[in-house]
Amino acid sequence: MKHVPQRGLAAFTLIELLVVITIIGIMMALASTVLRDTGTGRTLDSGVDMLTNMVQEARATAIGNDTYTRLVIVDDPRDTSQDTRHLRFMVVQMLRRQTKDSGNYDASSVTTQGEWVSTSAGTLLPAGVFFSPTYSRPLGWAEGSGGRIGTAVTRIGKSQKARVFYFEFDEKGRFVAPGSSPASPSAPQRLVLVNARAGNSRHSVDGIIPLQTDSMRRPVGVKGIVIWPTGYTSPMRTREQIFHD
Repeated sequence: MKHVPQRGLAAFTLIELLVVITIIGIMMALASTVLRDTGTGRTLDSGVDMLTNMVQEARATAIGNDTYTRLVIVDDPRDTSQDTRHLRFMVVQMLRRQTKDSGNYDASSVTTQGEWVSTSAGTLLPAGVFFSPTYSRPLGWAEGSGGRIGTAVTRIGKSQKARVFYFEFDEKGRFVAPGSSPASPSAPQRLVLVNARAGNSRHSVDGIIPLQTDSMRRPVGVKGIVIWPTGYTSPMRTREQIFHD
């Protein structure tokens, strides 16, 4: 019988195996980064959609009830829990005056005196998305009066009171900035959302810590909208629009 010699089986060397493992590790790291950034962007987009819808709800409520309304956002930096409401919980409130006789609330007459009452149960921004009072500033180049965001203490639920930031609309659905003159329109206002987590440290701003910052320590994950004097909104599509004075 003819004997056929057996050939040695080809095998990877240790160095080749290490190279392959390293390449696989790099590819997995890149893939996880892409997936994380994509998810972060989508979460911010969802937050912007929610914020825009709340502004539209506030305008519609003001026009429909012929009264003033506010979009309020809870300001409670002490709440650092995982499901924190700090700079995440939003609700529309309506100004109602109280009649002297019946004690009932009436929204048929516009007045600057009365009680702010919530018109719904409110909503939370997506996890990891927070409203930023620091970067939510008036557009510096635009004409109009008014200062920074309004602040108040208001009743959120039946008995719970909370400090809030607010954006106000008149009975025509127009945006009314705090301190603005009735004779002139309010300056357009930026409303900015950031990817962050609740916490207080040397890296925190407004009681939140951005998940990622640039060389100027500004949050990287940011998006937002502009409220114009008419009450209508438009998206901010670049970081320059958000941070430009």
